Amino acid sequence: MKNDVNESILCGGEDISALVVDLGFSTAKIGHNQEDTPRVFLKSICGEDVSAEEWNSTSEMNEIENGRNGNMMMKRRSPKEKLRFPLNLYNPSEHVRIKPLFQKDEVTMRSHLNSDVFEKLLEYAIEGIDAKRVFECTDEITNPMKLGGLNLKMNEHPILLSESNIHNDKIRKEMTEILFEKYNIPALYFAKKAKLTSFSLGRCNALVVDIGYSALDINPVYEGYVLQKNSFQFNIGGNYFDHLIYNLLKKDNVKVVPYFMNHQRYTNITTTPDICNNNIHLGTFSQQNKCAYSKIHPSYAEEAILDVISYMKETVCKVRVGQDEHVNKKSENGLESVTGSHKNCKDIQYNTNQLNNSTRNTNPSKWQIGLEKDEEEHFELPDGIKLKVDSKYKYDIAEHLFQPLSSDNNFKGLPDAIVNCIISSDVDIRKDLLQAIIITGGSSLFPGLIERLFNSLKEKECFSQSIKMKILNMTSSVESLSSSWLGGSILASLGTFQQLWVSRSEYDDGGHGLVFDRCF
Repeated sequence: MKNDVNESILCGGEDISALVVDLGFSTAKIGHNQEDTPRVFLKSICGEDVSAEEWNSTSEMNEIENGRNGNMMMKRRSPKEKLRFPLNLYNPSEHVRIKPLFQKDEVTMRSHLNSDVFEKLLEYAIEGIDAKRVFECTDEITNPMKLGGLNLKMNEHPILLSESNIHNDKIRKEMTEILFEKYNIPALYFAKKAKLTSFSLGRCNALVVDIGYSALDINPVYEGYVLQKNSFQFNIGGNYFDHLIYNLLKKDNVKVVPYFMNHQRYTNITTTPDICNNNIHLGTFSQQNKCAYSKIHPSYAEEAILDVISYMKETVCKVRVGQDEHVNKKSENGLESVTGSHKNCKDIQYNTNQLNNSTRNTNPSKWQIGLEKDEEEHFELPDGIKLKVDSKYKYDIAEHLFQPLSSDNNFKGLPDAIVNCIISSDVDIRKDLLQAIIITGGSSLFPGLIERLFNSLKEKECFSQSIKMKILNMTSSVESLSSSWLGGSILASLGTFQQLWVSRSEYDDGGHGLVFDRCF
């Protein structure tokens, strides 16, 4: 395959050495096609040096007078050169703020791409970083070694990029321009995440339920096409659960500190950073520790604290398989009643009491799980405090997937959302969707979620009993976290797919319109 002759990219075949790049709000996965796991697994954030901005204040004149003008050069650095990647949240990085790969507008709920973070992430993941820069070596090196990444040249490999299931033309255009015009890659292709996830399990028809970091996506896939008109998206995911846990800890007056502020270094912490208001409250520190902590940017402290909470979520949170007394009390008080209707389906209307009566008679053994008295569990925080894990941490967090808050008017629970998505699709494909419900995403790894969802969907009366419902999930947590990457690896390895690549010469002739038509 010649990257300088654009037409030859279409004549490759199954041995084309393509790269698969799967970018998300939380993590980025990069690797070769024809492999079953990504080689590079990174967080989708960079650190941005804010020292240059501080130099614009009163300290700037003092530094100039003292002749220390080294940092003045930072003011002339490009935005990408100010970025630090990758970040180690276990170490405090002073004067560094977090800059994510994607940002979501709180008003329009549209995602935006930070192009400098995109470039930094790709350069590190694919080409690596010079060891000379890492170790601050001043000697001349003939063939400098690179650390991290795949140690490849981007202009020698076509790239398959996963993208959001809800089309975002602006992000696609920005990525296309960067990859073709700056890095001069030989060919490019975009594919929807739900499409790739269905391919990872060998399915062309499926209902993909992706419980990711920023959102819950429910997307019907038919013959390899994502039916966007019938797709649902809700603002509930890993980040939502993290903040639920944080609010509970704050309500219980539990102080959460980052891992880099362990109890050996900071022993006088009496308050916790308020990450909800993006404001750091310093509390009672020794003078030395207060000065050290004041150099940590609030966004960096927030990200480090959320890293602790995310680990706690992954360690202790589960889905309640049975209906216990806590859920019954909620229904008796009228806090939640799940309703839904469609012209082609019977009205779905039930409350938790009715649910209990039916389930106790059908399969009591399954619904007793979670009712027994659990053994006492503890979670150790970075400062050494052992937090007693009760039901509000262990079960109530994931319960929001099935019993959402009344304020979440658009989201009535995962089972109803799946039913409504299937019903909104064409009647001829509903059977295919119901027989291939794929559950994926990092927040789908709660123990008990698949069994609880299966039992809840069985109770729906809008589907014929003759239709056999199947819920498919990945065989391992790694596959669940990287299912769309795996599907991209399979797709990019097919000989019949190679004609779909958009080459550089085709892009020069057809522009973004060709990319839009080719990558559906």
